[in-house]
Amino acid sequence: MTGGAIIPVTVIGGFLGSGKTTLVNRILGASRSRTAVLVNDFGEINVDAALIRSDDGLTMELSGGCICCSMAEGIGPAIFRAIESNPDEILIEASGVGEPRRVAEFALLDRRLKLDMVITLANAVELSAQLDDPLIGDTVARQFDGADLVVLNHVDAASPAQMATARAALRRIAPGRAIAETSRAELPLELLSATTLSILSAPQSAPIAHDEVFFRTRLETHHSFERTAFEAALNALPATLLRLKGWVAIDGEPTVMLLQYVAGRWELTASDDPGSGTRLVGIATAADLPLARLLGAETVAL
Repeated sequence: MTGGAIIPVTVIGGFLGSGKTTLVNRILGASRSRTAVLVNDFGEINVDAALIRSDDGLTMELSGGCICCSMAEGIGPAIFRAIESNPDEILIEASGVGEPRRVAEFALLDRRLKLDMVITLANAVELSAQLDDPLIGDTVARQFDGADLVVLNHVDAASPAQMATARAALRRIAPGRAIAETSRAELPLELLSATTLSILSAPQSAPIAHDEVFFRTRLETHHSFERTAFEAALNALPATLLRLKGWVAIDGEPTVMLLQYVAGRWELTASDDPGSGTRLVGIATAADLPLARLLGAETVAL
């Protein structure tokens, strides 16, 4: 980018486990531009940033809170650092509990930036239940405010009944928005352009203090887990634990494994992470969740 050029900004949001990082990687894989990527993780270990596949070295981690909750301490300084790196474009992955509309508003305030579009992902399996949940429903619904494109993801895992309720929910909370249905965030990239910005006509609403609704928990230990026992522990985790992700040391495995846990469903896959210990971050609707005890860890170093 040459001096004085306007930098386009795309914001990607969606609730925990909706597929934001997968979509970011798909966009980066198809892009020939020099892209600055800002990844906000509500937890204190930014797992998503470590999973971003960027060759530019411009991935910036924003951990331990929600950047949409603070202009001065959150999105403002992060955007400034991104601009200073002179990228061709900026891609922002909002926190899973954040409001992408509030992140995107900053791009409307800085003359060096141009907001291209706001994308919100939804989990086809979980969306209806999430919206009906008295603790998280309002947070989920707000994530569609100002979205130009809605991506209904994980349709391969959804039943016909879940698809019907998810579509009905989107017609209610995101009327008139473009909706793409995907599996593993395989979004046709020609959809990544908006003719008008929905954020300009979206109604204003009072912000939510996400730190008062969602609680972070983490586990860092050199303890190695026996696989069968660990899988049984995952299946017994309480419903108050919405999201758990990171790397797990499993007995007999040559490297740590990547864990992705969302609302009772989980996936444990091979990882190329060079670390040797277990590093997990969780987000829950209950404070002081005893993650070490629930997973059967013998020793914990926090």
